[in-house]
Amino acid sequence: MTAFRDRIALVTGAGQGIGKATARILASGGADLALNDINPKTLRETKAELEKIGAHVTSHEGSVTDENFVTDMIDDVTRKHGRIDLLLNNAGGGPANIPWQGFSECDFSHFREIFELNFFSQAMVLHKVLPGMIERGYGKVVCISSISAVLGQEYGCAYASGKLALHALVSSVSKEAARFGVNINAAILGNPPHHTRTDERQNYLDQLSHLNRVGDLEEFGSALAFLLSDDASYITGAAIPIDGGLTNPRMNE
Repeated sequence: MTAFRDRIALVTGAGQGIGKATARILASGGADLALNDINPKTLRETKAELEKIGAHVTSHEGSVTDENFVTDMIDDVTRKHGRIDLLLNNAGGGPANIPWQGFSECDFSHFREIFELNFFSQAMVLHKVLPGMIERGYGKVVCISSISAVLGQEYGCAYASGKLALHALVSSVSKEAARFGVNINAAILGNPPHHTRTDERQNYLDQLSHLNRVGDLEEFGSALAFLLSDDASYITGAAIPIDGGLTNPRMNE
């Protein structure tokens, strides 16, 4: 597989899960990787794994909620790799130290922090990467959203709101970037494996999925790699579900 030969890909949240799985597929396709994560241990492990399959990999430890870090990271990636062709805007989630709370009872500073992680961080990375893509006349960007953006999430309003805001960002910026050869899409992910999910919660999500199972990390990674490839050159401004049918619920007869 050589679909990504001579491409430079930046993957945020690359230390584990979907970010790592997608980075592995990109590397197997010939891409060189710039990996970001806030966890130094998992970042080192991913870098070492991808180097074993022959990829040129740099690692950039830090939080993409920090604008100074994001600016320094993009400058460093550009200096070391020459450019950024592909961006998987993957970092996000719910901070471990913040409880999931109902909107009426939540600490609004927590709301702001979760929204910042799931929207402003991706907006900042895109804002720093996009000018170079426009200048070169080429770029593929995928921003990671969630089924929570479509279905809403009880006790997770800040997370759902941040993810839904990404759809408006992608829809708007993709219109500006398309004439310069840059494709920007959102991927609405649903039911990936997650180590903190309870069996009860997982069983509930499995029942909603048309496929009645958790998605495999490689399935998500393959779909995301497709959106980052030239095979998806006529797709832009879209919010595409990769969710086993979770956002297309069954109707009871």
